[in-house]
Amino acid sequence: MSSYKINRRVSISNTDPYFPSISFCDLNPLSYRKIEAYKDDVQLANHLMKIIERNHNAVRAIEQEFRREMNYFDINITKEEIPKLSSDFKEFILSCRYEGELCNASFFVPFYDPYYGQCYRFPSQPLVAKHVGHLFAFQLFLNVNQSDYIPYVADDPGIILSIHENGYRPYLQSNGFAVSPGFKTDISLFQKRIERKKEVFGSKDLCDDSGQYTNIQTCFELCVEKIVEKSCNCSPTMSNVNLGLWICDGVEELQCMANAEKGTENCSCKNPCSEIQYATFRSMTTWPGKSYVGVLDAILKQRGVAYQDMRESLLFINIYFSSLQEEITEEELAYTVENFWSDIGGSLGLWVGMSVISLGEILELGILILRFIKKRSIRLLTTEVKRAAAEDKLNDGLNQIIKGFNDINDEKQEGRTEFNDGLNKIINSVNILTAEQQSRDNDQNGNYSDSMGRNVQPGQYNVFADHMI
Repeated sequence: MSSYKINRRVSISNTDPYFPSISFCDLNPLSYRKIEAYKDDVQLANHLMKIIERNHNAVRAIEQEFRREMNYFDINITKEEIPKLSSDFKEFILSCRYEGELCNASFFVPFYDPYYGQCYRFPSQPLVAKHVGHLFAFQLFLNVNQSDYIPYVADDPGIILSIHENGYRPYLQSNGFAVSPGFKTDISLFQKRIERKKEVFGSKDLCDDSGQYTNIQTCFELCVEKIVEKSCNCSPTMSNVNLGLWICDGVEELQCMANAEKGTENCSCKNPCSEIQYATFRSMTTWPGKSYVGVLDAILKQRGVAYQDMRESLLFINIYFSSLQEEITEEELAYTVENFWSDIGGSLGLWVGMSVISLGEILELGILILRFIKKRSIRLLTTEVKRAAAEDKLNDGLNQIIKGFNDINDEKQEGRTEFNDGLNKIINSVNILTAEQQSRDNDQNGNYSDSMGRNVQPGQYNVFADHMI
């Protein structure tokens, strides 16, 4: 089974919760008085009575055999005859109230538990809790009638009770708790709801949304049952009566069951996607008090019984919500697909620098480099053109000077003019070449100021006067 790290987010919300299912059974599976009364007419009663009479010296053996035979004598007969041999509803449930209103048998659903016999579940239809506290509790006044307990089978008086979500099996043997007579038991409830994410990287593997189990422990219990029944040909509990398997109680069967229970790794159990839990707080006080005995005796006499005859068999239960608020726990994966891609992006940004901002900076740098190269190329081209023009002018000046000298030697008047023009051309060419050299030196020194270039005049670099002659 895969495991994942999860994050939990807890919140509190106001709600009108459904009152949970309350399943309860008498710890005495059948009525001893009725078994004796029907032993000649009811096959199951006759069979069970023989077990009681035969094994009265072996206390533990009779309890195991009695509960086993109660289920496996004949499945069809058992289902039909168990209600006949159980305590009557009115004898067992003396009074009931829900949020101050009386409730009757229609509020209860009778069901059969293989271990505890006849049981009841409240309510028959889901009820919304509108109030909190003792005054609006579900109140049960019960009579377990210890005088009717089967000898050697039920060694402790009281009831087994389970509080669970509506619509699900109670699992009384593993999730139930005992309530003793002679006490008033207060049970306050606070509802908790757990919501789990189902998707895990595209696969539905984190939780179970079938609605078959209320919690993961229930799933494991049923899985172990199936493994034991298949491997050992017996049952660790009495839940699967229809299979006709005997309960595992022999030495070899118990050893087989212990070995089979080690194979839980083959159970594909997952937590339910939506789970409701009830946090309970229980308190007990001696009941009834001396001041209430007279009142209780008067109430019981209306039913034809006396308090003195049943004082050790009475118990009172209050079950109520302590708050209508609900604690919601939302579970989600600590590491999701979004986190995965985010981590990849973060790593690339750290080690390669390939973030969106970095790409923008690289693009800007490329544009600046291209602009610099273009500007540099234009400047170099302009400089070469100016240099070529200056050199041409210098050559022309030299030629004119040579021609002027020749004319002067020939005593021609134009010779002096040619000489002066050629000399001026040479001076201008030298000034232009000097200015370009100075501009190139400034570029090499990092001085790219346009203003300096604009303020520099060719005259500033004259090395000769405009008119030497």
